[in-house]
Amino acid sequence: EDLAQFGYLYAPEQDKWHFSEQGIDFLYIGSNTLQFEVPGSLGIIKDYLNFEEKIGYYPLFNLNQIDSINPDYISFIYCNKIDELIINRDFLKNSIIIFDNHCSSVFHEQRNWFIELMKNDIENPVIIKRSYNGLSKEKILTYASTDIGGLLIDGLGDGIWLESECENSIINEISFGILQATRTRISKTEYISCPSCGRTLFDLQDTTAKVRKRTHHLKGVKIGIMGCIVNGPGEMADADYGYVGTGTGLISLYKGQNVVKKNIPEHDAVEALIQLIDSNGDWVEPNNL
Repeated sequence: EDLAQFGYLYAPEQDKWHFSEQGIDFLYIGSNTLQFEVPGSLGIIKDYLNFEEKIGYYPLFNLNQIDSINPDYISFIYCNKIDELIINRDFLKNSIIIFDNHCSSVFHEQRNWFIELMKNDIENPVIIKRSYNGLSKEKILTYASTDIGGLLIDGLGDGIWLESECENSIINEISFGILQATRTRISKTEYISCPSCGRTLFDLQDTTAKVRKRTHHLKGVKIGIMGCIVNGPGEMADADYGYVGTGTGLISLYKGQNVVKKNIPEHDAVEALIQLIDSNGDWVEPNNL
């Protein structure tokens, strides 16, 4: 499939795919064989019974194949039974655990599972896997955020594996959104925007779109976009930079909680924000691949 669906960028002049900040780390291909060159940053997971040793390829085992795992090499193991992991822990020194729980009370069952891992001193990385079929994008986002997001916020789990009938690009977007929101993996700019009220001094949606268009590539930077001076600075207290309406057609810019430029004409404010970001060493030119 087109790697663009998985967050990779294609450079025609080089005829190569390049890793992006929202490119997947691993691609599961089951028993299939890829017919194209794999980017060096992309790991390939393949079922153990059809596995061939190649650079960047990793075998996936199930519980019945634990005794075939070579503990000296990185591998993946598909598992939802904690007892089997405890009994066979000697095989798992370099294994990444893929945990898939089909119970209806997913959050509580998975939390208990992680607690059992900790009680038994099993510290392997864990990928939380969930399948959502027959659901809209909005429902997948809601359920996945609930099932997985709460665990990641508490430091339980190291990655996400979502399966769905939706397009891979949608699943990729949802996965990276959850990782960003839980601070598990920062891959894009974060925006804090007020809900808008009668005090808002500019078109909030239009202004947010303008700011996002120029700054969306600044990984890890947090920008507050607030409609007025009354509550704005407080609501964006943990932002790196702030863009705040201070009068009709006027904007003030903040670095952290400190105002650094006041009453800038709105038509000049986005460029002034970029100059402020640049002057503080946080600006990078966008990648045009």
